[in-house]
Amino acid sequence: MAAGEAGAVTAEPPPPPFPSPGGGGGGGTERALEEAASSGTLSLAGRRLRAFPGAAAQRWDLSDTTQADLSRNRLSELPLAACRLPALESLSVSHNVLRRLPPALADLRALAHLDLSHNQLRALPSSLCLLPLRVLLASHNRLARLPENIGALGSLCQLDVSCNELQALPPGVGQLRSLKDLNLRRNQLAALPRELSELPLVRLDFSCNRIVSIPRSFRRLRHLQTLLTDHNPLQSPPAQVCLKGKIHIFKHLEASSSPRVPPPCVAEELLPLRRRRGLDSGFNSVDSGSKRWSGNESTEEFAEPTRQHREKRNGAGGDSDPEPLDFIEGCEDDEDPPTSCVSPPGPPQIPAAPPDCDDRELMAEMQQNLQELLQELGDMELLRRLATRLCPPRTPPVKPRAPPHPPFPPPGLLAAFGLFYALILALLLAAYRALWGGDPKI
Repeated sequence: MAAGEAGAVTAEPPPPPFPSPGGGGGGGTERALEEAASSGTLSLAGRRLRAFPGAAAQRWDLSDTTQADLSRNRLSELPLAACRLPALESLSVSHNVLRRLPPALADLRALAHLDLSHNQLRALPSSLCLLPLRVLLASHNRLARLPENIGALGSLCQLDVSCNELQALPPGVGQLRSLKDLNLRRNQLAALPRELSELPLVRLDFSCNRIVSIPRSFRRLRHLQTLLTDHNPLQSPPAQVCLKGKIHIFKHLEASSSPRVPPPCVAEELLPLRRRRGLDSGFNSVDSGSKRWSGNESTEEFAEPTRQHREKRNGAGGDSDPEPLDFIEGCEDDEDPPTSCVSPPGPPQIPAAPPDCDDRELMAEMQQNLQELLQELGDMELLRRLATRLCPPRTPPVKPRAPPHPPFPPPGLLAAFGLFYALILALLLAAYRALWGGDPKI
């Protein structure tokens, strides 16, 4: 009996008790609070806590705690006791079931690192933007929007809001002047604000969204080293360009934003004086030909040869034939060429009927004045081309073709005729000698 009792006494000890669901911590929680009071680091991660052990925490002085890790628990609300640590600089409550954040979070005036990832948050309070945060991790939540005053986080360097339900970013994102890492992966964004181009971003991830085009202003992100754009219906730049990497994307944005220079027009090349109020022939104008040139030359200077020519013609008399004048053929269409691009002029065409006398005089005066202008301005290639266009060379009249000459007699007929003529002369000479007995005197 004693041996049996001794065997019962030496049996294996019972298993250690599990922490209670509500208080959950037991001696391990007490030791963690004790270490936090001495080292300044509170670690309660992975203890399946449903509430913060406030009663046990009152036994220790946690006012100097700088780091608190409450991740991987079952907290549905952020403990108020954690918001009463004035020296807290880093707080991690990831992998919990938080649905909201208390306004008392704004009392953590020294908080620089906040990890809210893997929770059930639907919105972030505006009081959160009053903290001196440098890192804000809020991925894997149910955020549908960001605070409008998020631009107040002037010291924020890293913002992770990936795997949420964001449909747009507030304009205040462009005021995060210290932001270097922005993660927007797996949201419902349809466009990116242009204000992001003003940030000193080093890493930008907006993959797995609904982005159609990248703003052209993103080419000013000079510090950007990593750009992730995959799984987006991108059209500008095309998906083929985005697959090649950041350098090709920036080249496409730079090329699409540079102004396009239109090709030079032939009309502007042939008529450089049109933009400087150059030549104006005045053809078909309402002032009956008194308008000849405009711009740098006066009207009286070109009208003087016209008066002298008319006086000379009137003084010569009516019986004498008028002096033939050269005229310009086909100049009506070339007076005011269109400003759009035209093809070079083709070969001149001869009109069906010559113009009347007044038109001849006008054309002759234009040709003479144009030649004088070319002599004054010197040898200029563009003006010669202009003169060639306005005054095409006169085509000489086509002379009628003369009828063909009759064919010459064949050489054999000429030889026979010469032989016959010599025979007749010989017979005449023989008859003369027979009749008169001597040679004829010539």
